[in-house]
Amino acid sequence: MRSYLQNVAAWLGRWPVALATVCVLGAVVLLPGLGASGLWEPHERQLADRVAPPKELEPPPQPEPPPGQEPPEEECLRAPPKDATARLLTNRAIAWGRDTFGDSDTGRRLPFALMGLLTVLATAGIAMRLGRARSGVIAGLIVLSMPLLVMQSRMLTTEIGTACGGALIVYGFVALGRLGAAYGGAGRTSAVVLAVDAAVSVAALALGSYLAFRGGGALLGLIVPIGACAAAAGFGVAPLVRREGVISAIPGIVATIAAGVLVGWLAYQLYSLETPRPGMLPAPRAIFGKAIVTETCWSSLLGGMWRPDDDLRMAFDSMFEQIAYGTFPWGVLAPIAMVALLASADRTKRSAGAVTVAWGAGAWIACEVFQRKVGFTIYAGFPAMAVALGVWLDDLLARRAKGDASAMPAGMMLVGLYFLLAVLDLAKDLQSFPDHVTSLLIGNDQLPYPKESKLLLLPTKLWILQLGMLVGLGFGLAMLVWRPAHAGAQRFAQQCAAAALAATVVMAGFWAYVWQPRIALSVSSKALFETYKDLRAAGDQLVIMGDLGHAPRAYAPDTKPEMVATREQVVKALARPERVFAVAPQSELCTLHRELSGKRYYVVEDRNVRNLLLSNKVDGTTDKNPLATAILHEEPKQIGARPKGRIVWDNKIQLIGWDVPATMSRGSKQTVKLYFKILQPVGGTWKGLMHFDGPLRFNGDHEPIKGRCPTATWQPGDFIVDTVTVTAGGGAFPAGKYDLWIGFFTGSAPNWKNMSVSEAPGDMRDTADRVKITSVILD
Repeated sequence: MRSYLQNVAAWLGRWPVALATVCVLGAVVLLPGLGASGLWEPHERQLADRVAPPKELEPPPQPEPPPGQEPPEEECLRAPPKDATARLLTNRAIAWGRDTFGDSDTGRRLPFALMGLLTVLATAGIAMRLGRARSGVIAGLIVLSMPLLVMQSRMLTTEIGTACGGALIVYGFVALGRLGAAYGGAGRTSAVVLAVDAAVSVAALALGSYLAFRGGGALLGLIVPIGACAAAAGFGVAPLVRREGVISAIPGIVATIAAGVLVGWLAYQLYSLETPRPGMLPAPRAIFGKAIVTETCWSSLLGGMWRPDDDLRMAFDSMFEQIAYGTFPWGVLAPIAMVALLASADRTKRSAGAVTVAWGAGAWIACEVFQRKVGFTIYAGFPAMAVALGVWLDDLLARRAKGDASAMPAGMMLVGLYFLLAVLDLAKDLQSFPDHVTSLLIGNDQLPYPKESKLLLLPTKLWILQLGMLVGLGFGLAMLVWRPAHAGAQRFAQQCAAAALAATVVMAGFWAYVWQPRIALSVSSKALFETYKDLRAAGDQLVIMGDLGHAPRAYAPDTKPEMVATREQVVKALARPERVFAVAPQSELCTLHRELSGKRYYVVEDRNVRNLLLSNKVDGTTDKNPLATAILHEEPKQIGARPKGRIVWDNKIQLIGWDVPATMSRGSKQTVKLYFKILQPVGGTWKGLMHFDGPLRFNGDHEPIKGRCPTATWQPGDFIVDTVTVTAGGGAFPAGKYDLWIGFFTGSAPNWKNMSVSEAPGDMRDTADRVKITSVILD
């Protein structure tokens, strides 16, 4: 095993093999299946419909006004002008992809996948220049495993152009400072190779500047990467002898001048010197009779409008969560790698630390400022983190392969333990706040994680934890067990490091082939329309209630749906004798269920969190209506136990029975069913109270019928079957008898309010408006 890993490492140490490996892996992860998962709704769908609708639906261009009749130009624009370029790359790329690659989801997404692949190659190229060929492979694998890279490369709500442009700019400057360094030592590089290398470097600078400015504007796209190269040039590495340093004198000087010009030009657009006058807001402070005043007009360099006041909702650590979740799992180790490189005795490694620190930290600062002064943005400095990790890890593994004792410096065991625990803690947070990941590219938790999403019977989000821990365990153990003079420990550490890199590849594939398509099943209407196309027959009709944008045209192009505005129209359509399919919002299901009482209807597709596919016939599938067994219009026949007397809350809800296991094992999942009859409109939103009181208390407080229909929608004549899954205590709970008390409550701690009990036998109620219905034995 050790020999095999050594052979692989040796092959990856050759730059053509290393570059080809990164290119193939990047293409395999980013390019296939771009159209397999539909556009996430509403944000991705709305963006596509706005900037690149289907060609036949695109409005014709407005004719130019006759000469001399052009409207006067405004001195202070509040919106992007027609000829604006900064920060409009995403919109232009979507339209270009539609026109070039096809009027489909794949066509619209492909430009971003190509930019993502360029980002991976540029990241690997930088690491190869700053380290060795194998450094580029490791950096490429790490950046491919980051959701910020994968998701931006495969979705429309992206700013991948900023990251791609920045990586190309840094590569261009680094490569110009080390011409030929990736192809052999001094004296062995021909003039032709040097010329080609210089041409590629200049081309990378030119393309990177174009993408970076159009993707992120001058601040996020240009100043950050160019400023990072300028800062590295000032970090004691310029002027340097070519190939011994990172930034030679000329590229360093160019970067410094360019960064200074851009900062000055941007400041000139954003601020002006004015004489203070009454009524100016915010109140300016004058120096020598002049005040620096914010220009609130559209800035062609910034690609936005600079607010005079900060958005106080955005604290200066507002990007931390996006960076942590967007670079999971390797991102937590990047600061350590950067500091280790800065502290290295090797000049090139020290320079690599300077470049990556300046790039990564500069991107963070720029994003924080942008969010406070302009609006939401996506962190574009993640390639810097991958570069630092690639160079540092490769150097560490190379020294370990030689048995060098310096490969186990003081504190390395703590680094391994830190990474293991940090990945575990971050993965645990991702289980508690998965909305942060589904909303990674749009911010503010705007897209809730679909709780029903599963893969192989496990919640989809749980796979993030498992794969992240494989990476964490692999690297953590590799750092913990390696010893300079212990061959067995070295072999095991080498295998653990290889396992961590293999898990990194799997993590990259997870984001592309598991996370995005599994979430899309719930947040894209593509699966809904695919079910419709699978079930329909000639003559079947499709009725749509609600605004789905151009999704019907995209996913069922050969169907002309009947658009309706009210649920009454849906009810009438489902009452037709021929087969009818109806798309209706999930929020309308409760009302539709009531209005369709006595009429046959079925839910044939329920995976979309916003809409359902209904039909008046169930041929070819099964009924997935969650209310078919939860809200009935006649009393259920099989009720396990009934109360000895009448039990009613607030003269509105009557308990008619329950099914509760007599015995429960500690820590087990148990199903409890409660049966209610609705006597009067309930009104208000109440939750179900369920307390198991004994030596300790465990509870099953919940939203009735899983929150499908709030109590405010319950009407007289409804029979409610409330099914609850309860965790029966835990290992610390004493065995014995536990009394089950139920009721209804609203509010939150400490302001609870229980619904009053209007009727109940005296020995079954308490002063807190709870009712004891039975007892169970916990064993």
